[in-house]
Amino acid sequence: MPLLTQYRTFFISPFGESSVCDELNRFLSANRIVNVEKRIIDGERGTGWLFLVEYGGTDSKSAAQSSSSRVDYREVLNEQEFALFDKLRQLRKEIADTQKVPPYVVFNNEHLASMVKTPPASLKDIAKIPGVGEAKMKQYGEVFLKFFIDNHIEETENGTAK
Repeated sequence: MPLLTQYRTFFISPFGESSVCDELNRFLSANRIVNVEKRIIDGERGTGWLFLVEYGGTDSKSAAQSSSSRVDYREVLNEQEFALFDKLRQLRKEIADTQKVPPYVVFNNEHLASMVKTPPASLKDIAKIPGVGEAKMKQYGEVFLKFFIDNHIEETENGTAK
């Protein structure tokens, strides 16, 4: 499904109206966010934060075709891989609930399946996953890397390491 990348900016002044923050939050929760860059600036509109939001939509033809071809990861992954995939989904849900964002904002199922197929040993490995931008890797990478390190130690202690 082709992703049509688009950009939108938001300027938030620390002394401005909270409605701009609300607008940004609504936009983030309503769109498929690829990356968010935040910079403090001092410009014509005063001092504040400029958010550049990179988001994606799909063209309607591809979306219609792919809606009927969703991936069933129980069929794609073996039993052990799916158990790990399910643990990653639980971790993702905990993070998403804490941050009050949809789970796919953290990582989507394809990202999690990539981690299962090729477990990351470093943040660079997470950054190599297609569709994982620098901001997402910085925000969530360490938590997921720690999960894999802890999981590997647990398997080694139980004698089940590959």
